[in-house]
Amino acid sequence: MKKLSKIVALILAVAMVLSMAACSKGSTKNDGKTPSGAYTIGINTWGSGVPVLDMFGDAKQYTLETLGHKVSRMSDDFTADKELQNVQNMCASGVNGIVFQAAAVTTVPQIGVECKNAKIPFAFDVFVGDNADLEKLAAENEYYCGAIDLDMVADGAAIAQMAWDNGCRSAVMIGGNIGDNNMDQRSQGFTQRFEELGGKVLAEARCTDNSECPTKAADMLSANKEADAIYCFVGDYIEGSLTAIDNLGLSDIQVYVSCVDEGTANYIKDGRVVGGNDGISLASYISCTLVLNYLAGHKIVDENGKVPRLSTSPFRVDQNNVENYLKVFFSDEAKPFTKSMLEDLLYTSNPNVSYNDYVELIKNINLDYMLESNGLK
Repeated sequence: MKKLSKIVALILAVAMVLSMAACSKGSTKNDGKTPSGAYTIGINTWGSGVPVLDMFGDAKQYTLETLGHKVSRMSDDFTADKELQNVQNMCASGVNGIVFQAAAVTTVPQIGVECKNAKIPFAFDVFVGDNADLEKLAAENEYYCGAIDLDMVADGAAIAQMAWDNGCRSAVMIGGNIGDNNMDQRSQGFTQRFEELGGKVLAEARCTDNSECPTKAADMLSANKEADAIYCFVGDYIEGSLTAIDNLGLSDIQVYVSCVDEGTANYIKDGRVVGGNDGISLASYISCTLVLNYLAGHKIVDENGKVPRLSTSPFRVDQNNVENYLKVFFSDEAKPFTKSMLEDLLYTSNPNVSYNDYVELIKNINLDYMLESNGLK
């Protein structure tokens, strides 16, 4: 009996050691980190190969990897079905959190269901869907961490003011498909402000994607050769619009753009594009920290217990600051968010971080702020 008791005790001891070893490895779900101390966060882009969309994904990847975490990155291939499938695949693979772009808009409620069922915290950035869906998530889904985008109405209005100040009194507009909030809201903002100032929007062309831009821009400009300005809702539509302008010999028309990318910035530098706005990718840096704070046990909420629904403001890019813009966003010399800026938003490095810190950052951040944070101003 004594021998039997010793054998049982030995078996129990071995079992306990094995159990402790298994626990020390952590879980692939959101209840623990991997052995390296890194979470694995799922991110997506609406598609690959489009500079501005890749920029959003790169911003999130930079943020997460700079903070020591791992990234599972997927492309939606420009379809709602693939977008939802990507969320399902992320959940099935056991990521610790998800920072998502709901470009298809209608996928937001089901994304919430998938993440809630998998008990995975998630946040939206840039493409955040309809506010009504976000409000429902905020009220009912504990795993929802918030949404951050750019104020696209303000973006369009700022471009209208820029064009008016430069002497433009008539304009045409071109961008992506109707139903895309990023496009619809910019159109709304530009039209309202330009007409308030006394200008006239002569025509608007909308495209399924930028491959349609050269033809649609040419048709629109041919019918409105008197236009003083053309407003491209995103940098993807600059190339096609410039081609149409050159083919029609419209050398006097002024070109403006939202959502500046590297190629567009170089056109601004060369003077072919008068100016534009950016700031849309800032949401992709900030949104990641919302999920990381949830995982650290410090969910960011306001005084009423609601998660953030915030919008960054656009900042101007023209010949006066385009060199600095390129330096911050498209060089190794600087980054829109330094590691220190990101750590200031994390509970693990700043235990006092609060909802108000996010509000203050978003209120103050612009190109000068980023230059100063990088020690360049």
